[in-house]
Amino acid sequence: MMKKLSFHLILLSSLYFGQTGNVGINTVTPKKTLHVNGSLQVTNEFNVGGSDTTVGSAGSPGQVLVSQGAGTPPAWNTLRELSGQSSLAFNIFSTGKSVNGSTSFNSIPGLNYTYTAPADGVLLIQATIYTALGENSGSGSLVFTNTQIAIRVNGTEAFYGMSTPIGSASPPAAFNPETTLVVGKLSVIKGQTYTLDVVAKDFYKFGGTTGAYAGTYTWNAYSSQSSIIATLITN
Repeated sequence: MMKKLSFHLILLSSLYFGQTGNVGINTVTPKKTLHVNGSLQVTNEFNVGGSDTTVGSAGSPGQVLVSQGAGTPPAWNTLRELSGQSSLAFNIFSTGKSVNGSTSFNSIPGLNYTYTAPADGVLLIQATIYTALGENSGSGSLVFTNTQIAIRVNGTEAFYGMSTPIGSASPPAAFNPETTLVVGKLSVIKGQTYTLDVVAKDFYKFGGTTGAYAGTYTWNAYSSQSSIIATLITN
């Protein structure tokens, strides 16, 4: 009897009752119905939801608790893995070139796309970009630029690459294109829309060059288009 009384006294000494009806353990200012200032050990099931007359759910093996926001109990959810099923999301080509020598990001014509995800999953993106110095863009024995390329997602640069087109007076600078790959992985949610835009700018210029462009490379009768392709891996 004495042991039980001592235990109850110890427990009561750590309990505090706030003016709002909240109960605190090791805190005199409980912020919620039950506020525990310390560690918590649960040796049996953990129930979520329910009501004053029904028992909440203990979930199923392998499930995790996911927040549903303020004022709403969390819910048990099953972690999903990629199923490995893939499909072509889109494949588009450039229709022109970015502004030659620009020192701020500007779009590559044709390489912009608005994509609505048909399912939850991961979008694997690859942009293949041609860059070249503009024709007659330098007269020295060696001219080049460091051209930065980025894939924007919803207006923000998300994935980057760097190209270094090189030229000289002979042959003309524009005859030396570079090819750069920019890759990215984007988690997508069914029904949501994602705007993708490939942009480019000159990061550094050497040898007095007026700069480079990115996009469709042309020389005389020859033309090569830059492209962006995406594959959707569904959940």
